[in-house]
Amino acid sequence: MKNILSSRTFRRAALSVLLIAFLVFGALMVGFHDQPAMMYAARNTSAETEEAMNDAGADMVMAGGMTTSSAKTAPQESRKIVRSADLTLSTAAFDATVEKVNAAVSAVEGYAEHLYQYGEPNARRLSLTLRVPSARLDEFLASVSGAGRVTHRSESTADLTTSYQDNEARLKTLYAKRDRLNVLLEKAEDVSDLIEIETAIADTQYQIDSYETSQRSIDRQVDMSTVSLTITEERPADSAQADVPMAQRIRAAFAASLEWTGGFLRDLVIFIVMILPVAVPLAAIALVIRIIRKKRKGN
Repeated sequence: MKNILSSRTFRRAALSVLLIAFLVFGALMVGFHDQPAMMYAARNTSAETEEAMNDAGADMVMAGGMTTSSAKTAPQESRKIVRSADLTLSTAAFDATVEKVNAAVSAVEGYAEHLYQYGEPNARRLSLTLRVPSARLDEFLASVSGAGRVTHRSESTADLTTSYQDNEARLKTLYAKRDRLNVLLEKAEDVSDLIEIETAIADTQYQIDSYETSQRSIDRQVDMSTVSLTITEERPADSAQADVPMAQRIRAAFAASLEWTGGFLRDLVIFIVMILPVAVPLAAIALVIRIIRKKRKGN
């Protein structure tokens, strides 16, 4: 009798262990199934953002015509230097960091030119393209660096002095050409001559407008620096592994443990709901078979 009881107890214990292992394995599989999709989306978005930034940087270099021969001879006060910065912040307090960044932008009288946010809770990512007065760029970067943990920072300059001076020379030539055409227009008497001169004046004015727009664009770039700022929301587990004070790492590790436990329980519930359509009929069949076997044994 004892052997039978022990055998039954062993089988029940083994079945319980197998059931628990099955549920744990299923919950972990649910979590792993969701994670690759999030990582794939983040990698794609980051790659697109990086490619766009590289293209923008290449366009700036091509427009700048960064030859140093003329730039070196230009007086310091007349040089057209464009400054830009790239900064990445990592933080567990995502909303608070965004508020600090907004306050820093307002403090230096800057503005956001582009904003893009994506990602799920606890893994959000915010990409900002900011315009900041060049005279206060250093002040802004120092203020923003304290809003989170700096994981990447770079600064660059582009000397557009040569392009600016070339445009000025072309504009002087075009202004003189337009004046001469206006004088000829006043003296012209033939209709065909009038049409031809007016067409030439229109073409010249179009070129003047184009170069003036280019000059204004360079002036805006010189006066307002571009800051590419990325804010990433890190999980407590990431904060626990970061190079931060011990007390902060302990708090982050405890929060990471709670976050993992909550995520595991959520995945476990999802897995149980997923297997219910199969588990309920199987349990009903097993119950019927057990009842029939008991009746046969009783008879």
